[in-house]
Amino acid sequence: MSRRCPSWQRPAREWDATSLAGALKAAAAGRSAAHVRPLHGILLKLGLSSSVILATSLAQVALRCGLPGYARELFEEMPRRDVVSWTSLITGHAHQGLYGESLALLRRMVASGVVPNGYSLSGALLACAGVGRAALACGKEIHARVFKLSLHSPVDPVVENGILDMYTRCGKVEHAMRLFGVMLVRDIVTWNSMMVGCLRSGQAEEALGLFTSMVSCGVDADGFSYAIFVDACGELALLKQGMQVHAKVIRGGFESDMVVRNSLVDMYAKCGCVDSAELVFRDAISSDAVLWTTMISAYGKFGRVHDAVCMFDRMSQLGIKRDGVAYLAVLSACSHGGLVKEGWYYFRLMFHGQTSVKVQPEHYGCMADLLCRSGYLEEALDFITNMPFESSVAAWSALLNSCRIHGNAKLGQLAASRLLQLDPENHSNWVALSNVHALESDWHETWMIRESMGIECVKKEPGCSWVELHDGVHVFLMADQSHPELVNVLQTLDSLKEDIFMC
Repeated sequence: MSRRCPSWQRPAREWDATSLAGALKAAAAGRSAAHVRPLHGILLKLGLSSSVILATSLAQVALRCGLPGYARELFEEMPRRDVVSWTSLITGHAHQGLYGESLALLRRMVASGVVPNGYSLSGALLACAGVGRAALACGKEIHARVFKLSLHSPVDPVVENGILDMYTRCGKVEHAMRLFGVMLVRDIVTWNSMMVGCLRSGQAEEALGLFTSMVSCGVDADGFSYAIFVDACGELALLKQGMQVHAKVIRGGFESDMVVRNSLVDMYAKCGCVDSAELVFRDAISSDAVLWTTMISAYGKFGRVHDAVCMFDRMSQLGIKRDGVAYLAVLSACSHGGLVKEGWYYFRLMFHGQTSVKVQPEHYGCMADLLCRSGYLEEALDFITNMPFESSVAAWSALLNSCRIHGNAKLGQLAASRLLQLDPENHSNWVALSNVHALESDWHETWMIRESMGIECVKKEPGCSWVELHDGVHVFLMADQSHPELVNVLQTLDSLKEDIFMC
């Protein structure tokens, strides 16, 4: 029985523009990189390389198959490039995470005299969002261009949502909020983008307020909306509100949504209810790696370190892939539990065989934190100074805090000095350095630093804590005596101290 040749090996006479277009569509759907070069050869054999539509389609196939360099070669060979060609390359590179190349293509497009359309700008906005703060200026230019377009015709909501997302990812939530306030069309994507932007910038209360406003406006929440709300409850440790929205999740049929489940597990853990987090996890009966990692992190935060380690090992036994985030979760759990031996084992496991993953600075920082917490200060110093990455602020901060705890002023001064070099704008580093000198009773140097702090107007942010009671949330600031029930609070604290000492 004769074997049938692959479609691209058929004689050229059997091909035409229509069949080639169909083959390109099938290759794009299947993301088959092996088809790209043969299809390019057929395009050349048929003399259709001047067809902008077919050449653009082939470049799109190359991008979808993870061949951006080949896609750019095809693009450069095009005798003529229209707005669709440019847009395909801009959006394709952005979706592949090649943000710098995407923005460079937009600049070339404008310089060539081709006017970008909404789709071009949406792709470029995605690239700006991916780059973050460094691309803010470019994002503002795109916003200005969109504004000019809006003077002649309505702007596609997708483009406006792209601008909103760009501002939040660039750390300009106030810009995003102003845009949000004047948007004529606010769909669920708009509301979710604004809520997650507030949450990302540490404005969890504002995110909760936006959720309430969204529901009041008659916009139905989706799974992502509930996940954001639950995350905000976790950040603020609002267990009561978190449980209420959990009930809404069940009534709305979103309980099977893995994103929502992850948020619920994390929220219960942050609120100190690890048993509830465990119930949500077990009810899922899922091999989703993200959900397992979230549960490992929850055990670690609550101090159930051995459960975290056992669950991490269980992932391997069940064939669930353990990525860099999972390793970070188990290393963090080892750090909180002081499991130095286990921490070294998992850290080294990241470099070997089938279990190897890409090691990031965060993994080194976590390992440094484990050594510091366990009192291995000299080993921690050697580990930090020999990192293959530039030593991080987090690693030196961990060393400094441990030096204060263990009374090692000499190493503490070194760590504080490195912190001041890496992050001179952080006022708490100056406070830490003065405290280290105070440990050695080096009062002259201590007062010199504190006088310099006064001259430079350096101030330490006061410590803040809060507790939720049935009648609301009570906030306490360090040295603040304005709370109306301060006397009763202090008397209760004194009573608790006496009970502790009696035990």
